[in-house]
Amino acid sequence: MANSIQSQPAYLLHSRPYRDTSLLVDFITQDFGRISAVARGVRSPKSKTRALLQPFIPLMINLSGKSELKTLGQVETQSISVALKHKALFAALYVNELLVRLIHKQESDLEVFSLYAGTLNNLALSSEIEPVLRNFELNLLELLGYGIDFSVVEKSSEKEKLTRWYYFHYETGFEQVDEVNSKTEKYFSNHTLQQIAEKKFTTLETQKSAKRLLRAALSSHLGDKPLSSRSLFRKNIG
Repeated sequence: MANSIQSQPAYLLHSRPYRDTSLLVDFITQDFGRISAVARGVRSPKSKTRALLQPFIPLMINLSGKSELKTLGQVETQSISVALKHKALFAALYVNELLVRLIHKQESDLEVFSLYAGTLNNLALSSEIEPVLRNFELNLLELLGYGIDFSVVEKSSEKEKLTRWYYFHYETGFEQVDEVNSKTEKYFSNHTLQQIAEKKFTTLETQKSAKRLLRAALSSHLGDKPLSSRSLFRKNIG
């Protein structure tokens, strides 16, 4: 990566206090993936940059430094932030946390950046957040090389779609089963999996099943540390 990065499109994903007046910040950038940086002096009352360092605002940033931890320079807004309220706001915080946890630093992927920007817009415009989140999760896993293989589902006949059941292993994929254990959340009907594979989240049953499936698929990559955004959502939304 270059020692100096100029006018890079970015979004702030996360920030935390650093020393007396600074912040440690994580960005998702268009050309350089996720970047961590020190924003020096931005917590000072005289700083004009602090107001810009908020999530969901399209930014143009300058960065410098030879190490993995960069120094943030000039920050400008590209446009106004998307209007995220209530459930959409907490959903967007969840999206931010997924990117921080799943994307390695300084791995460039324009498609991930575009997926993120599009997801923010979809959350702001859609009356239902569940289909937006499931699409984001499926697409993100695919872009990161962890995509779910639905090929075993796609080969089934119309009759089998209604009668077949599968157990999901995050390492090996779907295994057809003869009996379903109601105490385990990793069982899925063929019909429901077909809907998820086609990203048709129109029914409540499909939405619930997709949420279970994606949570199982993501858990193997997120590790044991729980997501803070999930508990925040439950606390404020229920």
